[in-house]
Amino acid sequence: MKGIFVFVFFILHFVGFSQFDEYQSYYRFPINPGQTNYLAGTIGEIRAAHFHTGIDVKTGGAIGWPVYATADGYINRIKISTGGYGQALYMAHPNGTYSVYAHLDSFEENIQQFVIERQYEKESYAIELFPKQNQFYFKKGELIGYAGNTGSSSGPHLHFEIRDSQQRPMDLLQFGFKEVNDRLPPIVRKVAFITLDQNARINELFGRYEFDLIKVKNTYRLTKPILLEGRIGVEIYSYDPMDGVHNKNGIIKTTMLVDGDTVFHENKGLLTFGKQRNTLKHFNYRAYRRGSRKFNKLYLDDGNEHNIYSKTNRGIYFDEQQKIQIFTLDSYQNLSATEININSDDLIYPLKTRFRTYEIIGNKLHFKSKNGGVRVDEWEPIDPYYSNGMINYYLWDISNGLPRSIFIDGKTISTDLVASIPPNQKISYHQQEFETSFTHRSLFDTVHLAFKKELDSVKNQEMFRFINHQDPLRSNVTITLKPDHVYDTEKSSVYSVFGRRRNYFGGDWQGNEITFKTRDLVTYTILTDSIPPTIKAVGTAPGKLLFRIKDDLSGIKSYKAFINGKFLLMRYEAKRNLIWSVPRESNIRLKGELLLEVIDNENNKTEYKQTL
Repeated sequence: MKGIFVFVFFILHFVGFSQFDEYQSYYRFPINPGQTNYLAGTIGEIRAAHFHTGIDVKTGGAIGWPVYATADGYINRIKISTGGYGQALYMAHPNGTYSVYAHLDSFEENIQQFVIERQYEKESYAIELFPKQNQFYFKKGELIGYAGNTGSSSGPHLHFEIRDSQQRPMDLLQFGFKEVNDRLPPIVRKVAFITLDQNARINELFGRYEFDLIKVKNTYRLTKPILLEGRIGVEIYSYDPMDGVHNKNGIIKTTMLVDGDTVFHENKGLLTFGKQRNTLKHFNYRAYRRGSRKFNKLYLDDGNEHNIYSKTNRGIYFDEQQKIQIFTLDSYQNLSATEININSDDLIYPLKTRFRTYEIIGNKLHFKSKNGGVRVDEWEPIDPYYSNGMINYYLWDISNGLPRSIFIDGKTISTDLVASIPPNQKISYHQQEFETSFTHRSLFDTVHLAFKKELDSVKNQEMFRFINHQDPLRSNVTITLKPDHVYDTEKSSVYSVFGRRRNYFGGDWQGNEITFKTRDLVTYTILTDSIPPTIKAVGTAPGKLLFRIKDDLSGIKSYKAFINGKFLLMRYEAKRNLIWSVPRESNIRLKGELLLEVIDNENNKTEYKQTL
């Protein structure tokens, strides 16, 4: 009976006709049409804090490849920025859908001149325009621009999307484009299990553990026996290869069955931009920040509001021999199957914990000791829940009290925990070194706030260390730092600290306290920037001026150029620190007095003057 169920399941979820059959002849591939193309990314791929919403088409490492309209339509939006999509075009189509072409190097001639005119009017390179309906109308296959490397692109390519009438990105690889070939099924490298309540165990241990998979007769299987007890979450690390490239692309559908019953199903074929931040709860962010891969959770974690799930669970209860089946499907209907038998062998494979002394999972403090005699704060010694003869393992329910320290193996270890902040509430926390305020939408789940202040004696910098970098935040929190040092409030701001790197955050001073907003509870410091940016001429020619502009601390806030007192548009590529002139008319010879002003985020200004 279960075999029939699985067969029907395949018919309904995997083998059936595409829901996008009606679009297969409507669109044309926008670049190098009729020829084989290769992709650097697909829809559903997990990026930093979102799912990728289109395809990235490779351009052989070159800019300037012609880009064509995918269907009849008109340009309804033009956006140019130094980050993000860079130079991007948006098209509206008669069937109610939209297409997006991003990281372009330049636009079709009429669009290009229109944009330049508006940039001169606003005296700004960054601009967003909404042309009149049909002002720039193109037939399917007509030239609209040229592929490039603008914005936050890490290399030349075309980012291409098709969105439905509600501006939701669709899985356009199901539209039947012959230019992209994919005969390879997804690869499933690892599976992970995580305990979701205090009594759950994985090979007798609490925590999260990863296991390698091997492919045996077209099915991925575990290499070691596994014993699960209690409520357990299942996660997988998988990706989709494609013909002719080595990129690890996204997987569009994932389904999990337990003993033949569907307990999880996701479909990333129709994403919602307003839900994208929830991707931080879709994959195991904490494990990723600790050096692991981006594991896809096959359960719904607290705070996750993504709408890509048609079936989900809050963890599966295991207590007997059970079979897990996981099916992953790419956009070309290539299928991979994973089969895991649970509790089928009494052999317990010993696990290694990845933490040195303690870790926090959910609302539980999990720690270990060699010698026993463990105490949490001033409470009585607690008993281990498990011992293998060499190491004792302990659990502490944080709801019973927030531990400030643990006495382990003759040493007192500070946890630096200062407060537990619940989600869905407007709440503030105050102490001598800082204040922080949370809105009802700041948190996905309870955050056990950990903090300590240190002084970098070498650099004489105050370090405000929020030790919650493994906790993703849904939206901004407000933090006020209360330093002991006295700063030049006109030139000093908050910076995040990542190793040797310092990232500008800004902030507003009130007396000797500075307030800023952030979505990361990491280490911050306060630095003073009184050094202006640098300007270096890279090349000057009658029709083009090229400069490298840099600021070593707070970063570039603005720049402007003038010829004989009149605005001269300069295009800015931030990742290469380059700006270059874009005359209003291409045949104009640049002559006269040039003035270039560059201002950093602390309002330090540098001027460059030259007679052309």
